[in-house]
Amino acid sequence: RAFPDRAMDSTYKPVMTREFEKALSTLRTEPFSRLTQKQAEALIAVLASRETPGSDANSFGWSFAEEMDAFTRILPFLVSGFNSMDRDFDEVVSIGEFQGWLVQPRIEHKKEGGRITFADLKAVEASLPGYCKLGLDGPDGAASLMKRTYELHFVEKSREFMSLRDFVHTAMAAVVESKRPAKLEPAAPEPAAPEPAAPEP
Repeated sequence: RAFPDRAMDSTYKPVMTREFEKALSTLRTEPFSRLTQKQAEALIAVLASRETPGSDANSFGWSFAEEMDAFTRILPFLVSGFNSMDRDFDEVVSIGEFQGWLVQPRIEHKKEGGRITFADLKAVEASLPGYCKLGLDGPDGAASLMKRTYELHFVEKSREFMSLRDFVHTAMAAVVESKRPAKLEPAAPEPAAPEPAAPEP
């Protein structure tokens, strides 16, 4: 659903920003924990407004539930991928660390006792119940979105490092982009009809 106009007015912004920071903290430490309603709304509202500096417009055009649902369902897995790169826990990864992840995609898991393990996307997808399969290892899954996130941030913006905040924001852009209809290439012009042969004398 679309967020009400008051969601990012001048008096509501500090509240949304605080909830946004709480949401990031929750995602960083427990990616698969359920966000509160306020945290989820702040996550979408703050990131969407950030796309156009000085503008409160929802420039991503997030007016459809499909896009929001897709983002919130895949985000915990993407953040777990970020966590697997961020081994010094400073919420920043380098271009080299991200490139390494793209070569060997994996997701961080915390087991009983706080022990951290890693699993590849195929294994994680196989462990999901049938009703919530996400196609993590498929052509439109987590690896594809992470690759596009890498391109948007490191290639198109020529950056060397990425913070968790930037990662979540750019991942949202990648998810929205993936949900938009592909631009149709203009049809090639049909070949001209051959000239009629001249009559024989």
